[in-house]
Parts: sequence; C-alpha cells; structure tokens
Amino acid sequence: MAFSGELDFKTLALIPIQENGRVKPLNTFARESVRFVTGHESLDGQNALGTVLDWATHPQAWDNKDFILIENLGLRSLLGVPNNQSRVSPQFLVNHEGFIAYAKSSYAKQEKKITLNPMEKEALAVFGRLQRYEDIRSGAALALIPVADPKTQKWGTMGDLNRAYHTNKAAMPEAALDVLESFAGVLSAYDQGDAAKFETQSQNLSQILAQIGGKDYPASGKMSLEVQFNALKPFRWAWIIHLAALTLMGLSFLLAVPRLFTPGFVLFTGGIAMSLYGFVLRCIIAGRPPVSNMYESLIWVTFGMTVFALIFELIFKTRLIALAGSVLAVVGFILADNVPTVLDPSIQPIEPVLRSNFWLTIHVLTITLRYAAFLLSLGVGHLCLWTLWAHREDTERLKRQTRLLYRVVQVGVVLLATGTILGGVWANYSWGRFWGWDPKETWALIALLGYVAVLHGRLAGWLKELGFTIGVVAAFLGVLMAWYGVNFILGVGLHSYGFSKGGLPFVIAFVAFEIVLLTVVGLKTRKAPNLSPTASVAVGHH
Repeated sequence: MAFSGELDFKTLALIPIQENGRVKPLNTFARESVRFVTGHESLDGQNALGTVLDWATHPQAWDNKDFILIENLGLRSLLGVPNNQSRVSPQFLVNHEGFIAYAKSSYAKQEKKITLNPMEKEALAVFGRLQRYEDIRSGAALALIPVADPKTQKWGTMGDLNRAYHTNKAAMPEAALDVLESFAGVLSAYDQGDAAKFETQSQNLSQILAQIGGKDYPASGKMSLEVQFNALKPFRWAWIIHLAALTLMGLSFLLAVPRLFTPGFVLFTGGIAMSLYGFVLRCIIAGRPPVSNMYESLIWVTFGMTVFALIFELIFKTRLIALAGSVLAVVGFILADNVPTVLDPSIQPIEPVLRSNFWLTIHVLTITLRYAAFLLSLGVGHLCLWTLWAHREDTERLKRQTRLLYRVVQVGVVLLATGTILGGVWANYSWGRFWGWDPKETWALIALLGYVAVLHGRLAGWLKELGFTIGVVAAFLGVLMAWYGVNFILGVGLHSYGFSKGGLPFVIAFVAFEIVLLTVVGLKTRKAPNLSPTASVAVGHH
C-alpha cells in the first residue's frame, strides 16, 4: 500500500473483467467496488485499483480496519455503532451475531416479496458490501478468465483457479497455471513496490488472458475508451463549467453589467457540449441509450433541460432562461456526482424488458425529456416568483416572464402526453394491455392532468400571473412523485428496473421549502393590484 504511488496501473487497468453480465475494464471494476464498499472511489489517498490489489494481497491488514459503509443511523444504533461513525470493519460485522441474524431476516422477507423498511434495506446493502470485499480478497469476484460456462455464460474467476490448484494441480491446463503464476507475480510486485516487475507481470497477465480469449476477447480500444471516460468524469466537468457560467451570468444581473452575460452564455453552451460528450461516451460504452436507472435519468433530464434552455434562450433572448438553466444544471449534475450511494453511476446491463424493445426505449426517453421541460419550468417559475416578490408593480415584466413560462410548460405537456401514449403502446406490446393503473402510470397521469389544469386555467383567464406561476411550481411536485417517489418511496409496480433508495430527507425538505415559498409569496401578493388575465399566449422578443 505504501508503494502504490510509484506503480503504473495503466496496463492492469485495461484488462477486461466480467461482472453482472457486463465485461468492463479492471479499472472500472475497482472504482465501482471501492465506491460500493466504502462510499468513495479512493480510500486513504489510494487509487481504487491499488485498494483492490491491497485487499487481495494484505487481507489481514484490512479485516480489522473500519472501511465498510453503514449509512442508516438506525442500523448503526442497532449494531452499537456511534452515530458519528459511518464505517466498520469486516471482522466487526462477521462476529456480530445480531447483524448476521438481522441481515438473514431481511433477506427472507425480501424473498417473500415483503416490503422492507429502510433499516432492513441498509442491512442487506451492508451485507452486500461485506460480501464484495470477501469475494475480492478470495478471488471469487475476479472473473478475469475469458472462458464462459456453457450454462451461465460466466467467466472463470481467480478463486476458481485457486481451488482447482489446491484440489488437483496436475489436472489443470497449462494456460490456467500460467494465469495463476502471472497474477501471483502481479500481487508480489505490488507487495514489493517493484515498478518494473509490476509492469512486466501486468503485461504478461494481459497477454495470457488475451490468448485464452482469442477472437472473442474484448477489444482493447473499447476498454481504453471506458478508462478514459472514468478518468475524465465529464459530468463533473459539466457542473464545474455550468457553475462558472452561472457566476458570470449572475453577476451580469446583480452588477447590471450586460457584457458579462456573453462569456457566461458561451460557458453555458460549453457545459452542454461537455455533458453531450459524456453521454456519447457512456452510450458507446454501454451500447444503449441512458434508460436503465435513476442516475442515468437524472443526468439525462439535466442535460435535456439545458438543451431546452439553450433553445428557448436563442428564440426569445430573455437572458433569464439561460440563467435558470445554469442554476438547475449545477444542482442536477452536482447531485449526480456526489451521492453515488443513492444514485449509482455504474453502467449496468439493461433489463431484458428494455433490451430489444424499440417502443419502450423511445417511451422512456420521451417521458424523461418531459421531466427536463418541467424542470426548466420550475426554474423559470422561481424567477417569476422573485418578480412577484420584489417587482410585483412591474406588471409588464411579469407578463413577459409568465408568457415564457407558458411556452415551456406547453412543451412539457406535449412530451408527457406523447410519452404516456407511447407507454401504452409498449405496455400492450409487453403485457397485453394499454393501461393497468401501475403506480408509475397513475402518477404520470396525475402529473399530466395537473399541468393541463394549470394551462387550461390560464387560457380561460381564471389564473392570472400569480395563480399561474404558483400552479406551475406546485404541479412540479406531481412530477417529483412520478419521477422520484414511485422509484424511491413506493418501490412497487412493473417499472421495477428503476427502483432505488435514499435521499428522502432532502426531498422532503425541498417539498416543504416549496410549499412555504408558495404560501409566503401568495400571501404577500394577494392584495397587489389586480393583474391582467394571462389568456394571451403571444411571446415576443423582449
């Protein structure tokens, strides 16, 4: 571990490994494993691949070290772990009879399809982290041997070779012995901190595995592309660029210096370009569009929102759309980049129901794009709320903003209605019925009806600027339930491929903030001079 900074992991990082039905570089496997077990990609300043090698080389040094993450405070209390201690050692968990019993009980409930509470879910997650560590140190998780089992299609592991070696060494193929010897050489060179030997053994291991894999062995180019994606972290750069854009565009308003807006807007488009580049790389690596989990949904929705913001800004030239878009982009991409235990960024094989169904892929992308439009409407709605709060006497300014808000909501409603219809096509194709009141379907319909009611109220003249703005912002809570609530709170229904956990306190805080904000703004402006109806839908260049 002390020598890892001197070693070159480039060759070893590119070696393919199979996990959960996907072949990925060892670099990705190490990053995902360390992040899953500890909550962070690096531990004690060590890169992820070095940490994985250390687990395999010096397991005794790690068995009593606190590095396995426990997030749930209730579970910490149950296990007698202080609330301010977020990690425990493998030996603590293995020797804790209460934890083992609780994890087994939770697993039994899961097998019986009984809904688990957050503490039970966390117990299973912690057990999974412990198991991942144990599988790495034993070699059971190191599926490096590109010889697939005819029944399971799983590659052979270093653990398999170790068992075969100790059971009947004489019966082992020469190539298998070569792999064992070369891998042992890698671990030995790592242990000694011998950079030259480490590189030589890494190259030997890579060549031997490639020879075993033959023509079906994954191309090094694709492995290199994924390692490049891992190192670049394009979505982290996206929020950094958007933050710089927000700073300049925000200063252009606060300091009344319009010339600062142009470089800010250029950076805004640069942030869009960076996130687009990240999406292209991720789709090439995954071999599919981003439709599999909540992490992909969040970055796709955030990206789509920035594209909508760019289009509306170029059409209407208000400067406010780009400002709102940059604020939401920073929030969205920061969330995606900083809560890996809630939003898992790893690329997983797509669920069978999504794999070969063109209509479902189009449906998911369309539905999530409507989230993007409604997310932008949330940002613009808050700008309207600010105008209602601080400049409610400027009725012309408020009218311009609410007309623009109307246009954004229109786009979202069209996409939502289209996505819902496509969802019915897919449901009939997959399940033999167009509509079944599945929770996801029901909340999508509720969100659609909420926005349709607000649009209708504005068009009919029932809602003036204040009522329309409050209605749009409040309607986003329906979207939040359809997007987050069904996946993270209800956790039931046929859309099970998107389920996850975590983040509930933050979402509750957001909802509470929005309710208080709408109430305060509404009470302050209710006695304002009567604002003209918003039946007019013309939007000019202002």
